[in-house]
Amino acid sequence: MGTSDLTDSPRVAVVTGAGTGIGAAIARALANAGIDLLLHYREHGQTVEAFAVTCRASGRRVEVVQADFAVDPSLAGELVDTAVARLGRIDILVNNAALTSGIAPLESLGRELFEQTLAVNLVAPFLAIQAAARHMIAAGRGGRIVNIGSVHGRMVAPGFAAYEASKAGIASLTASAAIAFGPHAITVNCVAPGSIVVERYDEADWDRAWVVSRTPIGRTGTPDDIASIVAFCVSEAAGFLTGETIYVDGGMTRRMPLVR
Repeated sequence: MGTSDLTDSPRVAVVTGAGTGIGAAIARALANAGIDLLLHYREHGQTVEAFAVTCRASGRRVEVVQADFAVDPSLAGELVDTAVARLGRIDILVNNAALTSGIAPLESLGRELFEQTLAVNLVAPFLAIQAAARHMIAAGRGGRIVNIGSVHGRMVAPGFAAYEASKAGIASLTASAAIAFGPHAITVNCVAPGSIVVERYDEADWDRAWVVSRTPIGRTGTPDDIASIVAFCVSEAAGFLTGETIYVDGGMTRRMPLVR
């Protein structure tokens, strides 16, 4: 993606899982950078629509699409096609939507939950990447693809086998896609969050003080911590960065032991 392509107005980004948390923060960051958006959500449609209204008032074009990738992961690829049909192009894909499967011992983890987790966290991104790359290659402008991974792709904890398998897979898929699409000036990177406090944590039983004690930077993360890195990855400044998994975790994965 050359300088002239990056400054063409407007660039268009597809962000999956933009209803709350990290996805919503990413959408805000991209809108603030002057990028038009197709926002996907499964739930929290009112939140996404309200954000879209705000963006449109500031001059951004925003489309909103609801889809459940657990039911049909091929909808992720269709989102990309929809962005091109409605907004004229796609320059950026952010695969953020994810299913955080419930804690379950591996020996009793149900096949249905395992397959649903992979459908949302790995199959849907794979299909979205394929669709985005086809459009980007045809347009000849290059592009940016960012997958949202997790520290669980590098380290494991009891009960998270499905989620961990999916996040390890997305890191590997990132590298494969970077090699495949690099000749077309398409960069592909993975941003792997650590402990990021989002809305669902309000209802979760978790020991925040212990998490902070295991994080060298001395705090939990925020969605904006992730969004700022994603914004860098899709910028002109990141044109020589590809195939990498960037751990944004306050140093958590570099400290041992990781599990109580």
